[in-house]
Formats: sequence, C-alpha cells, structure tokens
Amino acid sequence: MMVMKKIKALWHGIRAVFTAVVDWVATLFCMNDETKHSRVTRKIVSTAFAVVVALWAVTLVIRFAQNVCWRFDLFDKRNDEFYGAYLSDVLSDNVRFYKRGYDDYGFVADSNKKILLKNIYWISKPLEGDSLVCYCDGDKRGYFHMRDGRVVVKPIYEHAWIFSEGLAAVEVNKRVKFINTEGKVVIDRGFVYNIADDGYVFHQGHCAVNDSTGKHMGLIDHDGNWVLPPVYYNISQQDTFWLLTMNNQQAVLTFGMDTVMPMSDASFVIDDTVIFATFADHSQNQYDLRGNLLVASQIRNVATMMFETRDVMYPVNKDGNECSDEYYSYGNPAQRMAVATCLCYEAESGWFGLMSPDGRMITPPTYSSIIAVDKDLYLCETTYGRGVLLNSKGQRVE
Repeated sequence: MMVMKKIKALWHGIRAVFTAVVDWVATLFCMNDETKHSRVTRKIVSTAFAVVVALWAVTLVIRFAQNVCWRFDLFDKRNDEFYGAYLSDVLSDNVRFYKRGYDDYGFVADSNKKILLKNIYWISKPLEGDSLVCYCDGDKRGYFHMRDGRVVVKPIYEHAWIFSEGLAAVEVNKRVKFINTEGKVVIDRGFVYNIADDGYVFHQGHCAVNDSTGKHMGLIDHDGNWVLPPVYYNISQQDTFWLLTMNNQQAVLTFGMDTVMPMSDASFVIDDTVIFATFADHSQNQYDLRGNLLVASQIRNVATMMFETRDVMYPVNKDGNECSDEYYSYGNPAQRMAVATCLCYEAESGWFGLMSPDGRMITPPTYSSIIAVDKDLYLCETTYGRGVLLNSKGQRVE
C-alpha cells in the first residue's frame, strides 16, 4: 500500500513538473487563459508529456537491467570451460577433445561434459588397436587413456610418438627408446634420434630406426632386434610399403618384407594404385603395386620444334603487300621459321629427348633443353648451359 502511494505521488510530481512546462509553453503561444478549452488542452498536453517521459524512464530501466544480466551471464560463461570451445576430436564413445583456437590450450571431457584433463596443447591418436593418446602440455609429452581420460604416462618426455602395436617411441637424451602401455621402457638399444625421421611407428611388426651412430637406418622387431640391417641412408613409410634408400638407389618392400621393387638406380613414388619410377636417365616407368610393369618410358608432353631459315621476311606495307624496302615497311624484317624434322618429348619434368615423326624415341630424356638449329640439326643442352649438336638420327655432329 505504501509503495502504491509513493508511485502515485511520483506520478503527480511528474505531472506537476510538466504542467508547469506546458503552462510556460502555453504562455508563449497565448494559450494561458482560463477558458475551459485552454485548461483541457493544457491538461492533455501535460499528461502526454508525462506518459512519454514515463516510457522513456521504463526503457532506461529495462536497458540497465539487460546490461546487468548480460554482464553477470558473461562472467558465468568466462568461468565455464566450454564457453567458446569447439569439439576438436572424438576419442571414444565417452571421451572428446575440445579447443578454443588453433594456438589455444584445450581439454578432455566425457560425454556428460565433465572435465577429465586440462591444459592440453595438442593430441595425437594411436593407430587402430591401441588406446593410449599422445598429448603435449605445451612443454613435455605424455599419454592418457582414450576411454576415460586417465593419465597413464605423465608428460615427462621432450619427444614422444603415437602408440602402435602396443609400443610407443620416446626420446631421452637424443636416444630413442620404446615403452609399453604401462609406461615401462622395454626396448633400449641406443637408437639415435633424428629430427628428420618420419616417426617411429610399427607396421606389421617392424619399425624403422637409426643405429647407434645415427648414420644408417634399418628395421627392428618388437624385441628391438634388427630384421633389416642398418645399412640404409633412409627408410620411410609410404602408404603400406617401406621405401629404402641407399646412396642413389632405392627399393620398395611391403610391410611384410616382400620385395616389390628391387634396389635400383631409380626413385620411387607410391600412389594409391601405382608406383612411379624415375631412373637415372630421367626416363619414367609405371608399375602396379606388385611391381608389374604397366607403362614403359612414360612421357608428359610432345612438341613440334621450329628453326630459323636463311630467308628474310619483311612486314607488309601500307597496301598489304610484303615489302622488301625497309623504308616503307611498318616493322623490322625477320627470318622465316620452318618446322624441324624431329619432335621434342618430355619425360621427367624439365628433361627432354628427341622423337621421330612416327613417335619413336631417338634419344633418352637426358637433356635440360633442345633447340632446333636447322631442319635436321639440334642443340641439346645437358647442364650449366652446355650441350652437343645432334642430327635427326640422334648422332653427334662434330
């Protein structure tokens, strides 16, 4: 009751103020007489002003309340781990990894949004069949279980790799060791850590590592024994194969250690369904994934070559006829061009050879460029801008 009286008094006060303002305005416009019409007009105007001010005041109160609520809501969200976070990876039916940005730290939570592990910079999931996730806290690396977020190996390693076939590689004092799912070291043979290595992961029982000198690589089994001796410059995994490199030679083995491509003077690129081989003479062959030849001497491009004749060609004159008088021509004279006998083909990118008009390869693609000098004469450059002159049969012209 008391509140209603105060509100009523406030309302009358507002009306009184605006009545005075209206009276002042009425005086300016000669509407301050005491006739019934003037009194009613002033009352209506003062009431309208009061209503407008009241609505304005209510709007301010609402905006103020909204601002207060927004600030409290923002404060609550800032204390909410999930505010601004997005689902980065699903680790299992119960565990997810969340982040707020690429360079921000994330956290692990269960399906009920209960935080299980905080301050995670990145994670790397294991291969199929393993359950420990490698993670980094921004400084060191460790492992947690993908089913419940439980830390199994605390982040104590400078470098650590994913679990594969029950084992994971860790680096300690520039040496690579292997731990089991309990975090115990089970292989410690002094393998040297090399930052250029792809990663120490087991595939069908074998893993590529460096020997104790760090100069050569081989393949080990689950016990750390050499299955393939450490005599190779590099061993890398491509698709489901091992790519072995020794000096300028390469070979391709399956994960099961079957030879697909024997050691040869070639470099191999393994695609989804084929193997591309580039040989020392820059020729290229294509094989299937069992090493059977599909395409021999595969090429990229074939082009016609032009050469400058000894005939001089003048531009046309103002009448449209060829002009032999330089004074009346509209440009400089030029030599006529003609088509050379041989074609130029490209095998490995940037390496060319001579081809006959009927598509027969006359020379291997051992030249960095080929320029037709005459109809049956070609300047074939090798490296550093040096080259030889060949005829249309591929024979050197002295």
